[in-house]
Amino acid sequence: MTTLESRQVLFEACFNFRDLGGYETRQGERTRWQMLYRSDSLHRFTPADVALFHSLAIRTVIDLRSGTELEDHGRFRVAGDGTAWHHAPMLDNLKLRVPADGEPAPVREQRAVANPYVYIVDGFGASIATTFKLLAADKALPAVFHCMSGKDRTGVVSALLLDLLGVPEEAIAADYALTEETRARSTSWIEVNEPELAAFFARIPPDLNRAHPEKILELLGYIRSSYGSSAALLSGLGVTDAEQSALKSRLLES
Repeated sequence: MTTLESRQVLFEACFNFRDLGGYETRQGERTRWQMLYRSDSLHRFTPADVALFHSLAIRTVIDLRSGTELEDHGRFRVAGDGTAWHHAPMLDNLKLRVPADGEPAPVREQRAVANPYVYIVDGFGASIATTFKLLAADKALPAVFHCMSGKDRTGVVSALLLDLLGVPEEAIAADYALTEETRARSTSWIEVNEPELAAFFARIPPDLNRAHPEKILELLGYIRSSYGSSAALLSGLGVTDAEQSALKSRLLES
């Protein structure tokens, strides 16, 4: 089922934390619940959020944000529960702030705006491979991967993963679009608590900032035409057949 209510884990200061379970595949299987989550940034956790996070028994956290995002906004810090934190940065040292007067956007950011999801797939294969290898490791699950908003970098990883598992494209795109339903609550919190970040988001063209399902369908079409399949793309990045099989066996049920 592709509804926010069935998937969202309601934290106080994390707004796009969602379960990737329950999706039917083309082979008649289903993705397992409470094994893999996608999210926006976990650095804002309140004490109540920490308690809720502990209850999920998550073993692996994969942070897709850049190094400068870590410096500027902080990172996931939940001590004492045995959760392993890993950094697999995408978009280099992207800074989520309004440029100073006369300061041009970095060239790489300018290129990313043209087609950000293709840019991530073509430009950050090492980070994608690291993410999939971490998820495929023994005892890595349950796990969560995240970026800042849980839309773009997280959306690319989610699309590749669900496609690898055999989830139909329409369901993958619908899952991506659920981010749109979390935006109002997230925006309200950020405007009050992180005004500099809110100012940055306000400058992004509205259409670029929306989670339109067509964006993921276009990405999947690009992967088919350029690489053949998500499995072939991952193989080319060094994610082995054994690792892909491990993901399928652990994340799918009849």
